[in-house]
Amino acid sequence: MLVKRKQLFILLLNFCIFTNTGIIAQTGNVFKIDVTNKIIQLDKGWHFYWQTTYAQIQADSNHLLQAQPIIVPGSWDKLGLNPHGYGTYTLSIVHEHSKTQQLGLKILNVGTNYNLFIDGKKLASIGFFSNDAGSARPEFRPQIVYFEANSDTINIAMEVSNYSYREGGIWFTPAISNAELIRNNSNRKVILSAFLCGALFVLFGYFIAFYYIKTQDKTSLYFALMCLFACLRLATTGEILFRQYNIPISWEVLVKTEFVSLVMMLLFGTLYLCSMFLRDVNRKVLAVLTTINALVAVFFILSSVNLGSEFIPYYLFFDAFLLFYLLNVIIKIVINKRPYSYYVGFAFLLIFVTGLNDILYSQEIIHTIYMLPAGIFAFAFIQAFTLTRKFSNAFQEVEDLSVQLREINKNQSRDLETRTAQLNIQAEELQKSNLIKDKVFSIIAHDLRAPIKSLSSVLGWVADDDITFEDLKRALNGIRKNVDTLNLTLENLLLWSRSQLQGIKSNPEILDLRSTINDIFELYRIQAREKGILLKSNVLDRTLVFIDKNHLNLLLRNLISNSIKFTNAGGHGEVGISAHYKDNEMVEICVSDNGIGMKPEDADKAFSAIDHHTTYGTSNEKGTGLGLMLCKEYVEENSGRIWLTTEYEKGTKVCFTLPSTE
Repeated sequence: MLVKRKQLFILLLNFCIFTNTGIIAQTGNVFKIDVTNKIIQLDKGWHFYWQTTYAQIQADSNHLLQAQPIIVPGSWDKLGLNPHGYGTYTLSIVHEHSKTQQLGLKILNVGTNYNLFIDGKKLASIGFFSNDAGSARPEFRPQIVYFEANSDTINIAMEVSNYSYREGGIWFTPAISNAELIRNNSNRKVILSAFLCGALFVLFGYFIAFYYIKTQDKTSLYFALMCLFACLRLATTGEILFRQYNIPISWEVLVKTEFVSLVMMLLFGTLYLCSMFLRDVNRKVLAVLTTINALVAVFFILSSVNLGSEFIPYYLFFDAFLLFYLLNVIIKIVINKRPYSYYVGFAFLLIFVTGLNDILYSQEIIHTIYMLPAGIFAFAFIQAFTLTRKFSNAFQEVEDLSVQLREINKNQSRDLETRTAQLNIQAEELQKSNLIKDKVFSIIAHDLRAPIKSLSSVLGWVADDDITFEDLKRALNGIRKNVDTLNLTLENLLLWSRSQLQGIKSNPEILDLRSTINDIFELYRIQAREKGILLKSNVLDRTLVFIDKNHLNLLLRNLISNSIKFTNAGGHGEVGISAHYKDNEMVEICVSDNGIGMKPEDADKAFSAIDHHTTYGTSNEKGTGLGLMLCKEYVEENSGRIWLTTEYEKGTKVCFTLPSTE
């Protein structure tokens, strides 16, 4: 009964192979295959001619050259031959398909270059094949060769030379089928490899970001670097994405990247697992393992590819030992029931099985397929889930503690916040009131007292009959000027104080700027005539602005009054005003004079709301320093801006913008 079951199992296995790989039948040294709808692995029937080119085989009409059967995939040193040399592989197959159908032959890496001939024609080459070590050039690049079969028999020959690696030969089984099927199958493998590499690179970036959030915990850093080197490992093996996407790196750099990425992937994978469960790890053993891996990585970087490849089998034995050591750690953490031990243990089991499989497969001890890429991705995905859950739980714990703390201090915090807010409001109001009070007292003390005192003095002289009529006339003329200035000063002071306490209130409307300018000029014409100053308006056309009428009057009165005040008397002074549309939505208005200008330090404080600054005019006219500051507030309230340009002893130009429409 046991024998029957065993025979049944073998028959079932053969049936599965038959249905998945197509029909392969051997007749002598020629294999018969059906490639109509199947991909056939060409792993039987190969012959090898050592130190012989294909041209020599074709010229051997007497069949004097002796061929040896050889295992594909594999290397010719298994035949007892020197791994450094050259030879030709041959294979004859009989196929069943439509003769009009195009076929495709998929070839992965060959050690380390080759020329491909089909039915006597050279159809492809990778690297540079040569029977001389000095002229041969190694290269790794998977490719599909498309061809038309002219008869039922296909003769395949591959010239292979190797002088740069520890072993030469056809390392992976060539596959043949119809062109569409072989192309689609290859595209799926490339897409899968690209997806795995992309996913690993995304995990690298994701967990590097986690590390920068919490740099004291190195677990996420080790995992991120493991994903990065796993990505590089996948990109330099199998379909070799670096070649698929034509990344310009040399063969030496490609192979060294393959070697180093394997070492660094295991190094950071070991550090990651051990950092997750540091209590269950012997730190001295860990230090020895990581040191060995680091030294091996440096060796691969500094040595030649040939020397590095010779060392690979010995390093794979170390990898096997490392996997068994980590398996011991995983068993320990599962027994101790550490958090997340089951997730980590299952993921490591995948790496353990696929890693051992690939080590044995690469040494040609077993004949399966490379499974490590799938194992790496599954491991990385499960570990990413584990780390994310770990971080999520940690954040949740912090959040729960924060909620508890907030609940404990809830009432106290609410009272404290309420009292603090009230105190802040009161402090702001008090500071604002003190600022207004200080400015009002400053103006009263320095600016309003002078004209009132001069008026009091004159009245005293008149009462004592101690002044002549001519002196009285001159004194009253001066007092009149002071009263005119005092009128604008009081108006500015009242408006500014109200705006600080109640905010600026406005009733904007469409106004003709030209008409308002003419009215203001009439108001100041006598004052300008007394100083011999020409008032000049360049606003000749109708120009519309959208602003409160009182605000516009105040703006123009302050600016024109200032220009007259700081322009020298004597007949050469000029105060001008201009306006033009800007960007179809704003009007730019400028008031300029050729007066005494301002010093740089005074210009910097012209619009200041803190530094109180005032100067005397050219005829000793007194100002409050509030005019320009009030202008700034009114302009900004109307969505405009104000600025000035000035040059000492040459004049000042103040410009501001106002909206032209609602």
